[in-house]
Amino acid sequence: MPARSRLVSLALPAALFSCAAGPSEAEQAEFARQSPDLEAALAACPATDRDCGVEVVTRFGAWERCAELADPADDECRFRQAEATERAGNGEAALDLCASTVYENGCATHVVGQEAKRAETMPEAVARWESLMSHTSSRFNHPYWRAWWRSRIEAGSVEPVEACPSEPCRRAAEQEIEATVDFLEVPCAAADREPPGWVAEGSERALRAWNDALSHRCVPDATHPVPHPRPDPGSRRRAGGGG
Repeated sequence: MPARSRLVSLALPAALFSCAAGPSEAEQAEFARQSPDLEAALAACPATDRDCGVEVVTRFGAWERCAELADPADDECRFRQAEATERAGNGEAALDLCASTVYENGCATHVVGQEAKRAETMPEAVARWESLMSHTSSRFNHPYWRAWWRSRIEAGSVEPVEACPSEPCRRAAEQEIEATVDFLEVPCAAADREPPGWVAEGSERALRAWNDALSHRCVPDATHPVPHPRPDPGSRRRAGGGG
């Protein structure tokens, strides 16, 4: 778009503010999302549009203005700030920001997951978690390892489960192996073949997790039924007569 046309298009919403009837809330929000001026954009955000201020602050990276937004937009704004801080390479500060919001669970889970994906080896993953753990709750250890194992499976470079430093790490590995069997809709006939290359050779726990997942997650056909389908949890509750 030519520079003159661009200036005119930006001026049009501003001109609406001089109309006697005033601009609609949709027009105010549209102006706020396009304005090249932070103050004008924030001033234009309708009071009923809580996402508008968050989007403006995020667009300008003006994180100090999060505190000016009405609750709960201020929490959402710090969530966005935490994501940006993690992308900039400071996971510890990002987790501190997460803890200051009402969305700590979702925020911290996202941050530790992104941090985990940055580690390519088990020693790197251990060191990264150790640097994060003093800035967050231990309950985020498990989602951290789930994200790490997921990234390694997707990369086709998986270490033995036995190399894990903790039980949450080992459990996460087994759950991601099962989730992969489920996601890939592995046919039950695969039970007759060698496990795929991303199941670390020599890892008894990984092989056991693969075989166990196949036993109740594989996709059956006429000649290969599911070996050991899991019983319906609802049927157990009904049989027991309670929840």
